[in-house]
Amino acid sequence: MDLRELPRSDFDRHPWETVRASFFSRLLREHVNRSGLCALDMGAGDGFFAGRLVALVPQVRHVTCFDRGYDEAWLRERTTKPAMLSFTAVRPESRFDVVILLDVLEHVADDRATLREAVSDLLGPRGWLLVSAPAYPSLFSHHDVLLGHKRRYSPGRLRALVREAGLAAVEAGQLFASLILPRALAKLGEVASRRPAPSPAAHVETALGTWSRGPLVTRGVTAALALDALCSRRAARRHLPWPGLSTWVLAQLP
Repeated sequence: MDLRELPRSDFDRHPWETVRASFFSRLLREHVNRSGLCALDMGAGDGFFAGRLVALVPQVRHVTCFDRGYDEAWLRERTTKPAMLSFTAVRPESRFDVVILLDVLEHVADDRATLREAVSDLLGPRGWLLVSAPAYPSLFSHHDVLLGHKRRYSPGRLRALVREAGLAAVEAGQLFASLILPRALAKLGEVASRRPAPSPAAHVETALGTWSRGPLVTRGVTAALALDALCSRRAARRHLPWPGLSTWVLAQLP
């Protein structure tokens, strides 16, 4: 979860976040065959994905969570976290076996330079890179503006950025086809109402931080999104076109 979406009190995880974390963790577990790996989660937010990664991928022994939004109070509170996780607001200088950028590139001014620097400065030999971003530029909406997004990506553009950074794509696809229609309807509503776009905010209340539908609904939505993710995974394996609100690439240094 992005730090600007993080509630100020305890909250329930949104099914989208739990299914997304499981999807990408399993993707790495299937492809990465070395053990004792160190991973860097760039733009790690509250570290939820990093925690799921070390729990679900036995090949990964440690994850460094890097986010420039961490303040001193946050870092002090994280000193009691499991030894498999560490948090830093300073860009690491060491190299990693796996570098992860989940929903990061859409926030930066120069996505090409950010990706190239991550590969050249942070990724070790034969290292793996996992990157995801919001899909379909035509769906860029007030929600994106509020979260500080500068763009959305076509699948082809994200794959091209990965190639330009010197990586070989191992697998690529999209995720959450079932969420495209709700987002498209929201975008149509914005166009029809002609409401001005909001300004980015330091703290934003989104569905990720306000989920409170109870265990029965949560299980149902989680099951539906998990089925959606399974279809996406099978389509990616077979190189079949499959839509999704997010687009992703898993790549490796040749």
